[in-house]
Amino acid sequence: MSKIKSFKDLIVWQVASELAKDIATRLVRMLPRTEKYRLGDQIIRSSRSVASQISEGFRKSSLREKNRFYGIAATSNDETENHLIEARNNAYINDKIFKHYLNRIIRVRVLLSRLMKSIRSLQNTARSALPRRKAAKTLHRR
Repeated sequence: MSKIKSFKDLIVWQVASELAKDIATRLVRMLPRTEKYRLGDQIIRSSRSVASQISEGFRKSSLREKNRFYGIAATSNDETENHLIEARNNAYINDKIFKHYLNRIIRVRVLLSRLMKSIRSLQNTARSALPRRKAAKTLHRR
């Protein structure tokens, strides 16, 4: 296993970036002209936000900040799924296309979830390595 030196080395970023590209170049073309700058623009923005938030979180030095950005990426991924559901519900795309993109969105969700879990594990490890503070004594009046 090679060392991860850049956000581009993260599989979740690679998958999210490829998904955003396909949404912008393929899926949006399937939408009716009236939705190109409505739903089309929204799904492009939310899908691009996923990879952007992952890349931004990668460089954060604090584990807490990393996870915050990865959490924002997960939220944008959910928003992308919502827009995809809207496209299907309005019969702009068929079930086969819907399932294809939904499976890719789910893959991003799973990979992000694993990444966030590993960050939380690192946070817990770092916390347990710190010396414990003695509890402050308090006076109780009766």
